[in-house]
Amino acid sequence: MWGPAHLKETHYLRVYLASLRRKLEPDPSRPRHLITEPGMGYRFEP
Repeated sequence: MWGPAHLKETHYLRVYLASLRRKLEPDPSRPRHLITEPGMGYRFEP
């Protein structure tokens, strides 16, 4: 699914994480479990 042909299609990951946050986070606008690490990616905090 991912690879060199999809380097510019980062919006899919943001949409997927937003969907996960709506399902898992008590307040999706202030995530506690799915954390964005600027310049790095995403981190899961149990």
